[in-house]
Amino acid sequence: MMKKKLSLMMVILPTLTLISSMFIGTAKADVTSYSWQGYTFNGIDPFYGATYTIYAYETGSTATLIVRVENDYMEAGIPKPINVSAVGVLFDWNDAYNSTECSLDDPVTLEFGKFRNFAVSFSVPDTAKATNQYLHGYKVYVEHVNSTTGPKEVVKPPWEESQTRFPDFAVYSEDQADAQDLAQVLDAMPLPTFTSARANLLVYRAENETTYGSTLYMRGDFARAENHSSAALSLYNDAYLAEEEYGVKLEDLDITLAEAQVEYFESLGAAVAGLPIMFSLFGVSAVLFGVGYIVKQLATLKSAER
Repeated sequence: MMKKKLSLMMVILPTLTLISSMFIGTAKADVTSYSWQGYTFNGIDPFYGATYTIYAYETGSTATLIVRVENDYMEAGIPKPINVSAVGVLFDWNDAYNSTECSLDDPVTLEFGKFRNFAVSFSVPDTAKATNQYLHGYKVYVEHVNSTTGPKEVVKPPWEESQTRFPDFAVYSEDQADAQDLAQVLDAMPLPTFTSARANLLVYRAENETTYGSTLYMRGDFARAENHSSAALSLYNDAYLAEEEYGVKLEDLDITLAEAQVEYFESLGAAVAGLPIMFSLFGVSAVLFGVGYIVKQLATLKSAER
């Protein structure tokens, strides 16, 4: 008899649990996506040793997180609207930042199956509070209240769907942000093939400065990294100027040579053009010489006859 009661209880308890869950329902909001906006740097930063993309903001700048919230709340199998009272992000430095688009006093009603984007903006703290020596983790969350009018309370337990990310948020100091900006400029700089020996020497020096700057950045010496990266950029600019100056000199030399050749051929042409006149004058002289010679010979003959 006892075994039969136990067997019956084992059947009834799961059934009651299933039935009760149908009536209690579960409050669930999906943070279907979110994205950081207005960052100082987005990419792989070798200083942190991470091989994935990070989102870095300079201290004092404004960070903005766009959070997409979807309502899939059902109660006893019936779709229900929800009143979003908080959408925000909680960081590992123990500060939470909420969207100003909803609040406990002014919740936003979201119908079942609908979604809305909420903007969460905040001023990035200084590195004394949120260090720049490692990446920070955070949790994106959303809450709702039981009503839109009268006394309102957050549904207990708090209706909250959060996503905890692996650390990918960086707080940059001013020197670090400047050094990173210069590194990005240097990385994107196109380098043509230079013909000037001076330009090539300047490029070689700039490459050395760039490498040294990158090494210092990875060590966390951001101020010196910025100085060497700035020096590299100046040397690259000098290389372009040296190549331009060299090209101008070659162009001037080519023009001078071309002008000399033009003058040579012009003088040669003038000389050739003057040959007919010279030959005409030579012919006249020869004729006059011949006439004079004949006259002289006739005079000689006449003298002999006498």
